[in-house]
Amino acid sequence: MKKWLVLTILFALSGCGFHLKGTAAFDTPLPYHSWKIDGGSMQRALEVVLRRQPNVVVDTEQPDVVVKVIAATQDSTTSSVDLSGGASEYLLSLNVTVQAYRHDQPLGDPIQVTVNRYMDYSDHEVLAKENEQNMIWHDMRTDAAEQIVRRLAFLPVNTTE
Repeated sequence: MKKWLVLTILFALSGCGFHLKGTAAFDTPLPYHSWKIDGGSMQRALEVVLRRQPNVVVDTEQPDVVVKVIAATQDSTTSSVDLSGGASEYLLSLNVTVQAYRHDQPLGDPIQVTVNRYMDYSDHEVLAKENEQNMIWHDMRTDAAEQIVRRLAFLPVNTTE
């Protein structure tokens, strides 16, 4: 009976289009073939996500599109406090603004992405929480890069050249 239940759930999930995060390319293909990233702190995350896309070349000599990160700001604010007045939870925010350029002309409007995460905090586990915060920032940069690349798929295509 358990085999049939597991098999039914497996077929239901595969039939609805379910897939694990990061295992498939985005539904909409990117409109240009070669890309160059000028990204500062977002450089690595954007390159990794772009390289996962089919038929895309990153960091070529003559790119079709250059993506420049205009601003990338990280902010940490106290979200809640405990009875002694110390911080018990932080809100981590990452705001990224990028602009795509083709032949030094902007393509569309700047793309703005905001990613927020909550992180519990304890004074007793300072080193562990510092490492956890670094992992959360890395995950947030990856999520922001995925959102940016998803939006880059809808850039206007210039056919007059």
